[in-house]
Amino acid sequence: MTDLKLFVCLDHAGHQPVGVASIVLAHTEYEALKLLAAELLARGLMSRQFTLKQIDTSWPKAVVLRDGDY
Repeated sequence: MTDLKLFVCLDHAGHQPVGVASIVLAHTEYEALKLLAAELLARGLMSRQFTLKQIDTSWPKAVVLRDGDY
């Protein structure tokens, strides 16, 4: 089995008109898409199209997902 990869999503559906953010740990991007779609559906959110970005975990770092500068 391969190592898990870290993916972030900042554009999926949300309950309020504010920014959203989710992380997904999965073996592949396809698996991450399926996992996040299922979790959104479980929360009553329509699983419309969303974007995943893989975060490189090969070295320590901080990643700012949203800083309020829209």
